[in-house]
Amino acid sequence: MSVAAPTPQPPSLSSLTLAPTSKYTIFENWLLSNGAKFPDLELRAYDDPTSSSKPDKESKTSDPSPSSPPSTDDDSEMRGVHALRDLPPNNVCVSVPRKCLITVEMGKSTSIGQAILRNNLDLDAPKHVFLMVFILKDRKDPNSFFKPYYDILPPGLNNMPIFWTPEELKLLTGSYLLKQISDRKEAITEDYNLITSVCPELSSIATLQDFMWARMCVCSRNFGLLINGLRTSALVPHADMLNHFRPRETKWTFDNDSQCFTITTLQGIRGGDQIYDSYGQKCNHRFLLNYGFAVEDNKEQDGFCPNEVPIEITLQQQQSADDDNYSSLKTEFWTRDSSPITKRVRVCVSNNDNTKSLLSMLRVAASNGAELQAITQAGPYMYRSVKDVRFSIGVDNEIRAMELLKNIVDEQMKAYPTSIKEDELALKGPSLVPYSNDRHARIQVLGEKRVLEHYSEFANSAIECLNGELGDDEFDQMVEKVGREKHHTIAQYVKDVVGGIRREERRRGRKEGEEGGGHF
Repeated sequence: MSVAAPTPQPPSLSSLTLAPTSKYTIFENWLLSNGAKFPDLELRAYDDPTSSSKPDKESKTSDPSPSSPPSTDDDSEMRGVHALRDLPPNNVCVSVPRKCLITVEMGKSTSIGQAILRNNLDLDAPKHVFLMVFILKDRKDPNSFFKPYYDILPPGLNNMPIFWTPEELKLLTGSYLLKQISDRKEAITEDYNLITSVCPELSSIATLQDFMWARMCVCSRNFGLLINGLRTSALVPHADMLNHFRPRETKWTFDNDSQCFTITTLQGIRGGDQIYDSYGQKCNHRFLLNYGFAVEDNKEQDGFCPNEVPIEITLQQQQSADDDNYSSLKTEFWTRDSSPITKRVRVCVSNNDNTKSLLSMLRVAASNGAELQAITQAGPYMYRSVKDVRFSIGVDNEIRAMELLKNIVDEQMKAYPTSIKEDELALKGPSLVPYSNDRHARIQVLGEKRVLEHYSEFANSAIECLNGELGDDEFDQMVEKVGREKHHTIAQYVKDVVGGIRREERRRGRKEGEEGGGHF
């Protein structure tokens, strides 16, 4: 397999060579002296946040302003790992021995970890907490084996939304991510208070702010591993410095034979290019909340975008006296299995299970008495819950369900202070600094709006097709038009669901005709 040509860097941007006294050089020497191997790689600190071998590269670390470049490599929080020479596919480019890893079990063995276990504390993220308490306690030791690693961890994580200023958080107005940020801060605070209540030692070595810092360090850097048959999580020095890129170019694992964590190339990588890890196929809200960045063009090779937005549906109370007779039945079915009255489902531009669950809940929420009776008591299908109504129950119900969907997404769109057009223009302009919190916030809300816009178009297309009196050829042309002008998932819905309704109406019409044609 040939090695791909490198992506050229703009000539005005550069990276800083690590000085012999740099904390990063000391860190690398510590790893090498303890058996780590990365002979074909080098760590680079960038003097500008846009300096990278790929234009959409993202970093786990906070980013300096390009208007004030670092005076030394130690001042830079923007780093990347680069190939020193051409690397072939299937090349083990990083090897870090077991003794350089920090694992959950090491945290459990500390006095704080033991107190957590003895008291059987119910923590929000127990694996993370054990890693956190280890580094918070161990970094207090000036002679710690891991001191060179602690020294290169970012002292501040201002790119993480839980540390954003109120002004920066306002940039997320309208986004459900604001609640997730608040929930994350509350969960970390509850964990801290719970641990200090049974082990005051934690408060003597770490403030709540320190605890939050440790949580986000661990959250953005830990690897889930199987080490000698034990499933655990670990911090892996050096490996956690690889930035994110999709599709993945490398793979990682713990090699039980060599007792090392290894990173292997999946394709040829040209000398000078940055080596990337893939943090996985994720919605931007997860990238931003857990890593402190959002990907501007967050799409897979097949064009799929995993960006999601939560849509909330509240049980709709119908108005007619006939429907009132079914209100208790509807509430019972809607809240079956103790599910809440307001339901939330995260959807992306897809026809996956979440989208099908959304459509199912809309059908139930929009149902009248007769339709609800058909859902819960009759028909060839057994509907266990509101998420199981995967087939249309009639033209009128489907139209009301789509009208409800349009109303919900249109109301959600109103909560944002800027439009899609305004966001797109801002991202193209010079005012939003690359890799800044302002830019990442704009990328996040724009992604949400595009999903909502898709479901508004979904509802409009469905209503148009359901209301139309179309012949077979006209219907086929409509499906083709929707696929061409809207999205293939909308066209698939029109073909399958609306087409299914048409077929059922015809079948019912033929049956009624046959029953009405008998002799008396």
